[in-house]
Amino acid sequence: MANPDPAPIRRHGVAGAIAMVIIGLLIIVPSGLCTAVIGVGALVETILHPANGDGLAGFVMVLTTGGPFVAAGFALIWFGVKRMRGR
Repeated sequence: MANPDPAPIRRHGVAGAIAMVIIGLLIIVPSGLCTAVIGVGALVETILHPANGDGLAGFVMVLTTGGPFVAAGFALIWFGVKRMRGR
């Protein structure tokens, strides 16, 4: 005989999702602020003093060193929110 009740949808625990969001915020806030401040400084240096050298190289360096941490923090927040919503 067939089971008339479909299998219940398993929802993930909220505690793990909240932990993911908090850890993501702890990563993205300081690394994002640092990356933004130093990146804007490199761009301003390039605009105000173009003869001093290649300020865009400094901007690329900031993106390559800070960018992965910002992306990792954003990913943790994204997946934590998705997990809370149950998708």
